[in-house]
Amino acid sequence: MIKFFTLLSLILQFCSFWIAAPEVLGADWLKKTETLIRNTINKLPQVILGISGMISGIVFYHSIKSTVALIAIVVVMLVLMLFSKRIEKLLDRKISKPLMDKLILNDSFRFTLLKFSAIFFTIGFFIQLALEVIK
Repeated sequence: MIKFFTLLSLILQFCSFWIAAPEVLGADWLKKTETLIRNTINKLPQVILGISGMISGIVFYHSIKSTVALIAIVVVMLVLMLFSKRIEKLLDRKISKPLMDKLILNDSFRFTLLKFSAIFFTIGFFIQLALEVIK
C-alpha cells in the first residue's frame, strides 16, 4: 500500500509540471511550437502500438499467462495498424487543434491549469510527507 501511495504522489507531481507548462511558457511559446505539439499528440497511436508490441513480445517470451490480456493486446494492435491514419486525423481534428487553440487564446484556461497543477503538486507533497511520518 505504501508503494501505491508513493507512486501516486510521484505521478501527481510529474503531471503537475506538464499541466503548469502552458502557463509558465506562455502563449508566444505555444504559438511557436504549435505544430510540434500537434504532431506529438497525433503520433500517440503509433506510440501505443509500439508499447503494445513490446508488451506482447514480453508476454510471448515469458509464455502466455493470460489469454484475455493477449487477445486484448492483439486487438488493440490490429485496430491501431488498420486505422492509424484515421485515428491521427481524428486526434488532430478533435483533440490537438482545439486544445492548442484554447491554450493559445484563452488566458483564463491556462491559469486554471496552473491552479490544478498547484493542487496536484501539493497533494503529492502531502502524500509523501504522510508516508514519511508513518514510517
